Amino acid sequence: MPLDILSTAIPFFFILAIVYGAIEVSGVFDNKRVGIIISVVIAFFTLTYEPLTLFINQMLPYAAIFFVIVFFLAFIFRPLKGEGGGKRDYTLIVVAGGLILLFLANYGYDALKELIPQFTNIDFLMAVGIVILIMVFYAAYKREKQGG
Repeated sequence: MPLDILSTAIPFFFILAIVYGAIEVSGVFDNKRVGIIISVVIAFFTLTYEPLTLFINQMLPYAAIFFVIVFFLAFIFRPLKGEGGGKRDYTLIVVAGGLILLFLANYGYDALKELIPQFTNIDFLMAVGIVILIMVFYAAYKREKQGG
C-alpha cells in the first residue's frame, strides 16, 4: 500500500515542481496562484497516463543524478560571475575541477576505453594530471593578477 502511494506521489510532485519551476522562470503569468493551479492540473493529468508515470519512476534516479550535477556546477560557477562588483574566486573552481578530474581518473577510464581502445590507463592519468596542473597555474595567475 505505501509503495503504491509513493509510485503515484513521486511522479505527481516531480511534474508539479518542473512545471511550476518552468512557469516561474518563464514569467508567463504574473499571478503565482495561476501558475500553481496550472502546475497541479498538469501533474494530475500526468497521473492519469500510466505509461508516463512508469517512465518517470524508471528515469527518476537518473534525473536526480542530473539535478545534483547541475546544482553542483551552478554552485561552482557562481563565484565566476563576481556578483556585486566583488572579485572572482578561482580557487573554488580549481578545487572543484580537480575533484571532478580525480573522480574521472578513477571511474572515467573504463568509459574512455570503450571509445578509444588504444588509450591506456597511464595516458589517461597523465592527461588528468596535466589538466589539474594547468588549472592550478591558471588559478594562481588569476589570483596574482587580482592582487592577492
